[in-house]
Amino acid sequence: MTTKEKLSLLRNEMKANGLDAFVVFNADPHMSEYFTPYWEERKWISSFDSSAGYIFITHDKAVLWTDGRYLVQAKNELTGTGVDFFIEGTKDAPLSQQWLLDELPQGAKVGCNGLCTPHNTWNLLSDTLKQKDITMVDKPLIEKIWKERPKDDRQPIYVRAEKYTGRPTSDKLATLRDIMAKKGVTHFLVTALDDIAWITNLRGNDVNFNPVFLAYLCITPKSATLFVDTKQCDDSVKAYLKEQHIELKDYHDYFKELQKLKGEKILLSPDANQSIYNTIGGQNTLHIEPSPVQLLKAVKNETELEGFRKAMVKDGVALVNFFYWLENNIGKTPITEHSLGDVMDKFRAEQGFLANSFGKIIGYEGNGAIVHYHAATNPEVPMHAKGTVLIDSGAHYIEGTTDITRVIPLGEFSDDFKRDYTLVMKAMITLSTTIFPAGTRGVQLDSITRAILWKNERDFGHGTGHGVGSYLCVHEGPQSIRKELRDVPMLEHMVCSNEPGIYCEGRYGIRIENLVAVQKHSSNEFGDFYRLETLTLCPLDTRAIEVAMLTEEERQWLNNYNQWVEKTLSPLVGKEQQAWLKERCKAI
Repeated sequence: MTTKEKLSLLRNEMKANGLDAFVVFNADPHMSEYFTPYWEERKWISSFDSSAGYIFITHDKAVLWTDGRYLVQAKNELTGTGVDFFIEGTKDAPLSQQWLLDELPQGAKVGCNGLCTPHNTWNLLSDTLKQKDITMVDKPLIEKIWKERPKDDRQPIYVRAEKYTGRPTSDKLATLRDIMAKKGVTHFLVTALDDIAWITNLRGNDVNFNPVFLAYLCITPKSATLFVDTKQCDDSVKAYLKEQHIELKDYHDYFKELQKLKGEKILLSPDANQSIYNTIGGQNTLHIEPSPVQLLKAVKNETELEGFRKAMVKDGVALVNFFYWLENNIGKTPITEHSLGDVMDKFRAEQGFLANSFGKIIGYEGNGAIVHYHAATNPEVPMHAKGTVLIDSGAHYIEGTTDITRVIPLGEFSDDFKRDYTLVMKAMITLSTTIFPAGTRGVQLDSITRAILWKNERDFGHGTGHGVGSYLCVHEGPQSIRKELRDVPMLEHMVCSNEPGIYCEGRYGIRIENLVAVQKHSSNEFGDFYRLETLTLCPLDTRAIEVAMLTEEERQWLNNYNQWVEKTLSPLVGKEQQAWLKERCKAI
């Protein structure tokens, strides 16, 4: 079925339900970044496959909003579909809620699936539409027309041992109950899957890339109830939950249990799904604020940090073997963007990796400029011994999670590429070496990192850094390093990415990424100061560096980093790989 045909079916349902517009968000009931195919409603209705974007559909228009990472992809995938698009934050893009307000008549009705709509988004849209007495209604229409909707494939849940988590579940529950007592609440409804996995020290494989399982968790001062598909829990998991005093109930009974809550004081995140609010809002007092688990989870303990370091060694060995293989096979063996990803998986599997931490981005030449590019399989894109390739990948190991980007010259490259590559390297090194005072926000570090790019009239359309989970979601909050203010200070033992870039459409993409951990640097009469410990172990390619553009401090940092990589990884790889590593890590 074409996108136009799907839109026609949806519009028929809209008419049957008295709706003037319908909104499809890219979400599941837990507001996850990645989710099961069952919940890919936005992708199904629009044919646009990205991690960000939502679509407004009226009886004669369909418009999708996404961000700057997906500009090229939106052009490619939406042309001829009957779906127009805007890039949020650009001068030509109206605010989506204002666009809808302008399109609809007085007293109109707008529908959406409340299970896939975060409460804060519902409120924002509702408040705008009230100007014309337009109402929002919970109508899951997609399920009526998506006849071949895939089923959820639930996988076994397992316990992550305390030797990796560094903290027992009982201790985490005690901390949360202390927070609840201070806030005067009787119930804490936990809806985010990574929050639930962190609290319970359980993991699963219900969705791609994130080791989580579909669940809800309800915590009271005296009890905790985990709502999952009970068939996912074997006897050992059931025994573990009993030891932790966590009751087990079926996932599909969650809303039935919510209906029983009356007169309670309930702590709930503003991005929990609207269906939960519709169920409990009228009969209870709601304390709406960000989940306290986010900050607890973001500040790693020493065991988790050591796990990151061990995972980086494993990943570093895999990547040395991988890049050695690439350099020795490019131009000799048929290689495509997609097949190269399979080779990477093979080398990581040799180091015991459990899964990719996100969908690999392997963009050859101009495809590297598509920030969240997915390598095509039909037809596959061949790679040759010329130009450059951007490779952004990550892995889950039992000890921790990795996320790394490298740009590799495969043959001749332009002077423009060399200049831009050096500018990105300078930006990455700038953040790596920054010392900053307590209370610094990510937006401040973002500006420091971009300054050299701005000076050269360059910029990039994504954040400089995101939090990273400990064998959990590779993209984690609440902290971030980006242009927009997220009013969360950078705290000791937070783990973040450091990934500036430059993208030239149709020519090349450059992004260089390491993971870093916030560490205490010093204290004096001006307060506490922090530095960033680089965690990632993989050579930074210097063949495209314009050395004259580096300061002495930058050149020394780069040489020291590569020397550390060689010293750490060389004893763990073969002799041929040792020689390659020595060459790639030689001082400039």
